[in-house]
Amino acid sequence: MSKPKKKPTGNPAKRTSPSPAVKAAPKPASQTGFWKRNWPGAVILLILPFALYGASLKYGYVLDDKIVLSENNFVKKGLAGIGDIFSTESFTGYLGEQKNLVAGSRYRPLSIATFAVEHHFWGLNPRNSHFLNILFYALTGLLLFRVLALFLRQDKDRKWHMALPMLAAVLFILHPIHTEVVANIKGRDEILALLLSLGAFYFSYRYAVYRKIADLALAGPVFLLALLAKENALTFLAVIPAALYLFAKTPWRRILTAMAPLFAAFIVYLVIRVSVIGFLLDSGQEITGIMNNPFYGLSPGQRSAMITYTLGKYLQLLFFPHPLTHDYYPYQVPLMNWGDWRALLSLFLNLGLIYIAVRVFRKKPVLSWSIFFYFATLSIVSNIVISVGAPMNERFVYFSSAGFCLALAWLAVEYLPEKLKLGAPRNAWFSLGLLGLIAAGYAVKTVTRVPDWENEMTLNRAAIKVSVNSARANSYMAYSLYRAGVDETDQTRKKALFDEATPYVDRALEIYPEYTDALTCKGGLVAGYYQMDGNIDNLLDGFYQLLAARPVDFITQYLEYVNNRAPARKMTDFYHRAAYQLLAVEKRNFPLAIQYLNYGLKIDPNNILLLEDLTETYAMAGQQNDAVQTGQRGLAIQPESARIRKVLGN
Repeated sequence: MSKPKKKPTGNPAKRTSPSPAVKAAPKPASQTGFWKRNWPGAVILLILPFALYGASLKYGYVLDDKIVLSENNFVKKGLAGIGDIFSTESFTGYLGEQKNLVAGSRYRPLSIATFAVEHHFWGLNPRNSHFLNILFYALTGLLLFRVLALFLRQDKDRKWHMALPMLAAVLFILHPIHTEVVANIKGRDEILALLLSLGAFYFSYRYAVYRKIADLALAGPVFLLALLAKENALTFLAVIPAALYLFAKTPWRRILTAMAPLFAAFIVYLVIRVSVIGFLLDSGQEITGIMNNPFYGLSPGQRSAMITYTLGKYLQLLFFPHPLTHDYYPYQVPLMNWGDWRALLSLFLNLGLIYIAVRVFRKKPVLSWSIFFYFATLSIVSNIVISVGAPMNERFVYFSSAGFCLALAWLAVEYLPEKLKLGAPRNAWFSLGLLGLIAAGYAVKTVTRVPDWENEMTLNRAAIKVSVNSARANSYMAYSLYRAGVDETDQTRKKALFDEATPYVDRALEIYPEYTDALTCKGGLVAGYYQMDGNIDNLLDGFYQLLAARPVDFITQYLEYVNNRAPARKMTDFYHRAAYQLLAVEKRNFPLAIQYLNYGLKIDPNNILLLEDLTETYAMAGQQNDAVQTGQRGLAIQPESARIRKVLGN
């Protein structure tokens, strides 16, 4: 038998495969006219996202849309705000300054810049924003199809609709876990990051295999844009070389050359990021609120067990995406340690996948690379490498789901038919039937999930059915009902909305007693009831309980409003009890205690009890001059005051 002729240098070498269906990457000549040959698949991938998400064109802004778009001052400047967007931390346009509220802060200017462009031409128009999200999502599906086709060449006798790249792309578009990304306008950062990362993948792979300098020149800038969309893109620095090694058999020197522009782009990104936000990963400012640092105060064992549990939860949601929710905040992901079977099961499942990927990487490179893609892209949002400010989120597996969908398509088309040995015609029908059932289930779930994103109320009602143990979900549900009650003119309906909101906010405070948003909402409800019934005792008792948990700005603002409207005696008694006894003596919160005591003295300037309280509070705070001045005011009214004389030392 004669030896096979050697392939020309620059063409990918043929790889070993368990099935003849998946070949090595095609020759350069076969790359031309790709879309002409595959136009039916392209049309499907372009239309399908609009069929699934078209209803969202009628929806408004929800959740963080106000941060990045509707209430972002830089976005409202239109094109004139783009410079500010790229030169500041991503929350600055909303907050007015960099506050480092979440671990690692955020620098994701690209999607916000696209919102500024939208605003310049169309103003605040959620319909256009939703349309562009769907369009970018469709383009992502098309590009995923194109990139996979670079190295997963199909036999000519296989129908186009049974090709692995096409099936993986369709499953990706259909997957319900993507609704949080596509139906939420803010999710554009994820969409653009993956779209542009795939673009960098395309150009890098083409250069490594076909050595076109134009591809090399485009790879770096496209990857820089991907990083500016969201830092998740950096995981492609591992994903792309793995594909080149497994499928194209590219020499390491050429792989390094192909990757050089991407690494250069990453360095440029790091320089920009550090120069803008002032640090790389950690500002040095400790974040103690569990809503932005969910593992704060936990032991290393608890933290690692909870993170491992979320990795198992992601796998479950990818295989069986039900129920879905946008809220996994504390403690929807339950507190646990390594004695919990759920953490152990997740550990075994994930380690098992890694073992499979390593064991079969030569014989079954598609499966191995799919698993590697999944874990590589998940790593940056898993809380293992860095803290991302949330225990988990469905949008966090947006990148990783592409690897999952490829593995699922491979199992259905390549692996299971080979194992079952049904014969050529039956193999095709089996694969088509299995994937058809999965696709139908995905489509139905996606279409029924999208309406949850219509507005804040629909979203919160959907979330609270699932995220019953999330303090945030309960608080947001309560706040939506509270706002509806505030806007309601019918008093009976108003009270009904407040009554419906109360159990949710109480549940939020039961989960997290110091939760500022829930305390503020509870304060609003207490004030709302007061405006309906005028019961000052209930108002002040409610405020006292909230102050005992944690003071919030709303209480201070409302006390300013009610200060001269309520009976003076009740207010001064409240300030003695809440400001002096609770805030000053018990909580040692002297600034707020002093502020509230002065509120009381505005009502009754000669109230000796409050003057004594304020004198002692100033003394405890170390403000001796203020203590003396206030004490002298008190002695002028009641010379024999023992409390004041004790402070003044006479």
